[in-house]
Amino acid sequence: MIETSQLQTLVAVAKAKSFSKAAEELHVTQSAISQSIKNLENKVGVKLFKRSGKKVVLTPEGEKLYGLGANFIMQLDDTLDEIQFDRDTMSGKVRIGTLTGIGKSWLAPICLEYAKEHSDLTISLNLGFGEDLVRDFENYRLDFLILPEDSLPSIGEKILIGEERSVLVYPDSEEFKLNSDMTLDELTSYPTILFEEEGDHLYLKWCKEKYGKTPKRINSKYVINSHGNMLQAVQRGIGVAVVPKHVLRRSYYKDKVLTLDEGFQVSNGKFYLVYHKNSEQLLRIKKTLEVLTNVENPFR
Repeated sequence: MIETSQLQTLVAVAKAKSFSKAAEELHVTQSAISQSIKNLENKVGVKLFKRSGKKVVLTPEGEKLYGLGANFIMQLDDTLDEIQFDRDTMSGKVRIGTLTGIGKSWLAPICLEYAKEHSDLTISLNLGFGEDLVRDFENYRLDFLILPEDSLPSIGEKILIGEERSVLVYPDSEEFKLNSDMTLDELTSYPTILFEEEGDHLYLKWCKEKYGKTPKRINSKYVINSHGNMLQAVQRGIGVAVVPKHVLRRSYYKDKVLTLDEGFQVSNGKFYLVYHKNSEQLLRIKKTLEVLTNVENPFR
C-alpha cells in the first residue's frame, strides 16, 4: 500500500526537480527523500524519476502517479481545511444510520426539525439493514448508528436509547376471534402478514416469548418489508401481524386495528445510539448527540 507521505515526497521532488530542494521544503534530510522515493519505486515496480542534467524529472510512469498524487494531496488538504473550519460551527454534514422502522416512525421527523433549525447543516439519514449500516459506521461513512443491542458494531461509544417492544395486531372483524387464551396452533391458523418470507424475526420472537416455541407452520397470506404497509393490510382484513409498538403508536392505523392486552407485548431488545469516540469535539456532532439523547423515548 502506498503511503500518503510517499506521495507527498513524490510531488515535492517533481515540483522542485531536486531531491535536496524537496528535502528543504519538507524539513527532512536528503537521504530520507532518496529512501522514500526508492521505497515507492520498489512498491510500484518502475522508475519514477530520471536525471536530466542537474535536475531530476519524472518518467512517463512517474507522470501518471504524480497526477494521482497531486490530486489526492489537494483533496486531502481541502478536506482538512474544511474539518478545521467546521469544527466550531453548525455547518457540514451529519450522517445517521438506523433501521427502516424506527427511522420512519421516530428519527425522520426529529431530523427534519433539526435540519430546519440549522440552515448550514446537512442531515443524511440512511435507513437500511443492520449489517450494511454497521459496515458503513466502522468505515467512518456514518457518524451515528441507532441499532438493537445484538446488531451493534465492535467500535464506538454506546448510549441506551430504550427498549423496543413488539405487539400482535389483528383486524377489527368477526373473522378474527383472537383472545388471551388462544394456543399457538390457533394463532397460526389465521392468515398471517409477514415482514420477510423466510421467517419474520419479530413474529417468530413474539411466538417464542409467549409460547416458548416457534410455529412449525405459518399460514402466510401477505409478505411485505414495511411495517406501515403491514398495518394497512391488517386494517383491510388480510390477516394478523406482529409489529413494533412504536410504529403502531405513531401510525395512522393505530385506532383501526385491534391488539391484545399488555401481557401480549414482547421485548424485542434494547436499542443503543453509537457514535465515534472523540467525534463530539466537532460542534455539529456534539449538538446532534444532545438532540438524539434528549428527545422523547421512542419505545415507551
